[in-house]
Amino acid sequence: MDTYAGFEPEVGEIRAVRTFRVGPGGVLYPLFSNRAWTEGTNTAQCRVFRPDDAESALHAAPEPDCTCGFYAYASAHGAAEYPNAKHVLAVVACWGKVVAGTRGLRGEYARIEAIWLSNAVPAYLAEELTSCYPSVAVYADKATMLAEHPPTELDCYDEPAPRERTPKIVALWLAIAGALVMGVLPWHWLSSNQNARILWLAELAFFVLGAVVLGRKNADRAARRRSLLFLAVALWLVAPSAGTVGGLLLRIPLLQVGKVVVVQRIIGARLATSFPADIR
Repeated sequence: MDTYAGFEPEVGEIRAVRTFRVGPGGVLYPLFSNRAWTEGTNTAQCRVFRPDDAESALHAAPEPDCTCGFYAYASAHGAAEYPNAKHVLAVVACWGKVVAGTRGLRGEYARIEAIWLSNAVPAYLAEELTSCYPSVAVYADKATMLAEHPPTELDCYDEPAPRERTPKIVALWLAIAGALVMGVLPWHWLSSNQNARILWLAELAFFVLGAVVLGRKNADRAARRRSLLFLAVALWLVAPSAGTVGGLLLRIPLLQVGKVVVVQRIIGARLATSFPADIR
């Protein structure tokens, strides 16, 4: 979750959305913790310990200056950053001390109100989940769940980003593909061919400017990821001008980072479709 705005409502329940892992027996677990959520009220506890502050783990969660509390997003669009949300999406009610930001919130108390399960979740596991959480409404249709349990709209939330049109996305990937090809061309040819040099400079300027502009959108995690992608493409374009040694020093790390990112995404997608989840 990104930086919080400090909005702290103390009264009433706030609905938000999040995803879970479905463990053995239909028990729901957070993505990055093996502490299961229970039926009814769940109470957040700070488990962050800072060696320089002996009392750092004694405050009530959530604390604005800490990362503790139950996390939830303002909308299904935000939760979709995690592949698990393609198969498991829940509406949770949060209350008590709530620290809200531009894209979601952290709560002191939380209760699972409704949950949507895709067809990828085995029927037996869905039945076990219903037994574990009898008060939770289980849906087979995500839109129906969100319509009947709409997330609360807070003033501090950013407006959801409009869905990009497919032609725009295709054009962006074509530009990236062109830059990747141009980045492996011999520098002596690029520097001696005026048209190629102009195209190279235009692409370099586009990706450098894009990295700077997107990098300033601190509240948008997706924009930061795209900013890193633009920066990587810009470095790839610069590689030919750095000679053989410079090209190797730039290209090999970029290829290694790209490999790690792709492998992580593949592993994350596989784990998101693994039911029940492996809880250790």
